[in-house]
Amino acid sequence: QLLEHEDTAVVRGALRIAAQLATPAAVPGLSRVLRGDDPTLRMEAVSALADVGSPGALQALERGVEDTDRDVRVATFRAIAARRHAGAMPRLAQALRRKELRAADLGEKMALFEAYGSLCGDAGVAELDGLLNARGLLGAKEPAELRACAARALGLIGSPLANTSLQKAADTKDVVVRSAVARALRGGA
Repeated sequence: QLLEHEDTAVVRGALRIAAQLATPAAVPGLSRVLRGDDPTLRMEAVSALADVGSPGALQALERGVEDTDRDVRVATFRAIAARRHAGAMPRLAQALRRKELRAADLGEKMALFEAYGSLCGDAGVAELDGLLNARGLLGAKEPAELRACAARALGLIGSPLANTSLQKAADTKDVVVRSAVARALRGGA
């Protein structure tokens, strides 16, 4: 009930208590906060849902992938990766395909690719390979920053299939991408 209070200080306190108790009974209230207007409260709700960690909490957490606030999305990506919530894979894959990703800052891209790479396994290699190795008329199809993030995700997968994809980009002319590929191949993703 306190999660729906008018005073944001009360709601913040209720969010902290819900996170400490980690009770699945708080999930409906936390989910409502995640749909609210205040981005700071939504970010705290993401943290609390991750602390609860029940299947219902993780399912509610997935909504943060499409949040309008960058910080809420980043917190969601990190929480999904930390909880190893494979149920979020369809939403993460959709986020990788969005045009808005190209305009996102590096921190958001890295958080998304790390979450995706830590969960997808070999099933995600084709998607990441397309981002890393796709060619256009005048060279690489994707920007260097996005390609480097894809290399990092492939390094997190670490399978022979992922390493084959990384090897294809090992001799790229772009220093940023080449460095990310080398780190991923060494296992320092």
